[in-house]
This record gives sequence, structure tokens and C-alpha cells, in this order.
Amino acid sequence: MNSDWVKEYRKLFPAAAQCVYMDNAYDCGSTTFGIRGVERYFADWTKAAVTVERGGPGRASHFAVIDETRVLLAELCGAASPDLVAFTRNTNEGLNAILQGFAFAPGDNVVTNAIEHHSVIMPALNAGRTRGIEVRVLPEREDERIPAADLMALCDEHTRMMLVSHVQSVTGYRIDLAELGKLCHERGIYLVVDAIQSLGLEPFRMDEWHVDAVNGAGYKSLNAVNSIGFTVYSRELLKQIWPVYIAAGFCNDVRFRDGQWELYCTDDGNARKMENSSLDNPGIYVLNESLKVLKDVGIERINAHVRELYKVLRQGLADLGYPVITPAAEAEHLGIVSMRPADPQAMFAFFRSRNIALSIAGGTHVRFSLGGFSTMADIEAVLAAAREYDGR
Repeated sequence: MNSDWVKEYRKLFPAAAQCVYMDNAYDCGSTTFGIRGVERYFADWTKAAVTVERGGPGRASHFAVIDETRVLLAELCGAASPDLVAFTRNTNEGLNAILQGFAFAPGDNVVTNAIEHHSVIMPALNAGRTRGIEVRVLPEREDERIPAADLMALCDEHTRMMLVSHVQSVTGYRIDLAELGKLCHERGIYLVVDAIQSLGLEPFRMDEWHVDAVNGAGYKSLNAVNSIGFTVYSRELLKQIWPVYIAAGFCNDVRFRDGQWELYCTDDGNARKMENSSLDNPGIYVLNESLKVLKDVGIERINAHVRELYKVLRQGLADLGYPVITPAAEAEHLGIVSMRPADPQAMFAFFRSRNIALSIAGGTHVRFSLGGFSTMADIEAVLAAAREYDGR
């Protein structure tokens, strides 16, 4: 593989120059182009102010960047149209908006699983409490896999939604969304996905996989900041949801008709109905910059690079006797190598003492995670340190 692009790409990530940065599943560690995005935001704001530029809750120049970012996100997720993109603060907010705003009927249920991130399982359980629906949770398996057949076995004619992460934060297990989406689609179940650990590391094919909502955030492999998130909807699901937080904007308004005040939506198939009046414009500017960089580098190229490094890292750790949990099969992993040692804190402290950045995930697993900026030299440094550790 021609690695020239990796050398140039790596220069955009300051953390990679200061340590062996293997913590991309936690966050990207900041970028140089993020600074450029913030500077562009303030320059546009100043220019718009002195020219008395208008444009609703913001300025017209800001809206141009926001609209462009919607286009980039729709392309990133494989969605039909940019008007299906709603900006949020994070994945959790997007999932809450779906569960709290969906038109559930008495007796309905949703399905998720026991090893989901709290950002997924907590909104589901809360909807059980506030919306009166049943929440069915697939128990954890010993091998920590989540087969589509096991999830579907919990479904019945009253199941309205399936809630899963594309890649599990703790274990690194990658769910086969193509299979799961097909099964959900055949049974009329909306598939709602937290894709924060996969977007930016491999192409996402929302429409092809029959995914009805993709929730993401900027600060991991999309290389932006942690204040900006988004949900990309299918039109069919979007029309079943009323906004939890209502604000004047592009789709929602109030009117006096037939002696009554009423709220109304001018376009229930437009995701802007889900947004509050004021968006995180600086965060969107940074996300805009990062999406352009990713598009220029090519996510397919990043995916091939990360998968090549993963094989060497996982096999190296397994050969040294480390209790690797994340599967070796290519369809079942993406960028995360997770282990379940007897003493996670001791293992974490050892690798940190060697200037290697990593995570303890879920309190039980030690996790290395790769980005497009990672190199074979990083892998060699981790494996060299791993040979010295006695507590594996």
C-alpha cells in the first residue's frame, strides 16, 4: 500500500505526534483543520454582521455552510436526500428524540441488547417508562457477539423498532447491518443505529442496508468536536415522529384557526422539524471541514488501511496470550481491538507508562482503537510494550 497519504494525513492530528495514539474510539485527539473551521466561522460571522446579513436564527453565510454539511452527511451515510439530516448535540439526543417523538401504540415494543452503550440502552429504557412501551433486551452471550438471528427472535408483531450500535464501544463487535436491516425491513420494523464508532472508518450504506435512522457525532472518526451530532432519517420513519422540542424554524409554526391556537408542521418529511432554533454553528463549521478532508482522503482508503493494521495488532496480541475479545472475522470488527483481562486498571496503567494512549471500556475491557492516522510503527510500539507486560 502506498503510505504517502497516511504520512500527510497524520500531520493533521497533533496527538499522534506526541504519543502512540490508540484511543480513536474515545475521540480523535483534535485536528489542525478543526482550528481552521472555527476561524472560518468567526470570520463569516464578522462579515455577516457588518453587512447586516440576515437569515433567521443565524446568518445567511452560516446557513450556506450548514446546508453544505447536510449534503456531505447525506453522502457519508448513503441517504436519499440532505433534507433527511437533522443536527443534534450527540447520538444520545438523537435517539431520545426518536423514542420520545415516535407514534407508538398501546402494546408496542422495541428491541435492543444488553451490551449496548448507555447512550442506546438508557433512552430505550426511559421510553419504556415515559411512553408505556415494552423494552426487550437481548441477554449478553459468553462470546459477546450479537447475531441478527438472536435479535430477531425477540421480535413479534408488536415490535416497532430495533436499536443497535453498528460497532460496540466496549467489545468492538461489528453488527452485520445488511443482514439485520433486511430482516427488519421484511417485518416492518424500524432499524435505528448508533454509528458513532463506524462513520469515517468505512462506507455506510443506509438506504442499501434498510437503516431507518443513523445517529452520529463528530468527535471520533469524523474528526470534529464533541458538541455536534446528527441524525439521518428515512422519510418513512421521519413522518412517524413529532418533535419533542418545538421551536420556530423552517418546518414548524403556530397559527390561529377556527378559534383555536395550534402548532403545525409545513413538511413532516423534512428533518429540520427536529431541530431547535439555534444550532451549534461553530461545531458544524468544524464538521464541515472534517467531512471535506475525509472525502478528499477517501473513506474506502481509510477502511483498507485500518483493517490491515487491525489484523497485525489483533494477531500480535493474541499470539502473546492476551485475552482478545474482538473477533478476527473481517465482517465482525472495525478499528477496535478489545481485551478482557483480570486486572484492567493494571494493564491500562502499564501501557500508559509507555506513552501509549488507550481506554478502559465499560470498566472491564482494555481497548486499543485505530484511526486513519495510525501507522504500522504504532502497532509495533504497542506489541513491543505488550511483550514486557506480565499481567496478561
